[in-house]
Amino acid sequence: MQEQKTDSRTRTELLADAAIHLIASEGLRSLTHRAVDRAADLPQGSTSYYASTRAALLELVARRLAERSLADMQWLLARLAAAEPETRADAAVTQVAGLLGAFVERLVARTDDMRARFALIVDSIDRDELRGILTSRSPLVEQGLAHAADLLTRLGVETTPAQAQELVVLADSLVFSMTVRAGEEPAVDPAGIFTAYLRGRTAGA
Repeated sequence: MQEQKTDSRTRTELLADAAIHLIASEGLRSLTHRAVDRAADLPQGSTSYYASTRAALLELVARRLAERSLADMQWLLARLAAAEPETRADAAVTQVAGLLGAFVERLVARTDDMRARFALIVDSIDRDELRGILTSRSPLVEQGLAHAADLLTRLGVETTPAQAQELVVLADSLVFSMTVRAGEEPAVDPAGIFTAYLRGRTAGA
């Protein structure tokens, strides 16, 4: 199927983005093929052409969300690779925590994406394939687990898979908390929370 492009996006990307905005602003119940057509300003039937069922539409949205989160993960890895490793343990913790905090803030800044993602996760709790795209089998989580151990090793901590999982869960928990608490005071400081966590890990190294 040859995809047309609208601005710099393919038609399926445009539809996925419209669906994400609908979910974020009006909830999952608002997600219908006709509503997505209207939100995307495309002819009626466009969404059904690319995603004939509701399940296919939800998967289209989930994969679009995972794709953008993966781009954010690659942003983090590029900055970690470019950063000169600190020789002092405390300075290394501050450096890594700052980068992780910036990564979380980058995710939270995509407000519609995060609201839609968490709505889909709750809605698909018993649907393994869709939930996997958004959580355990998502490219973001796969890469996060792969590099969490490297981050802790950079700080002189020998890690287990469970400890790498802790760091990924902490990041995701911060994204959730900051998304649902947007605008509330006091503001969450992700870099400070990562610093406290990593200092606890390095103290026991």
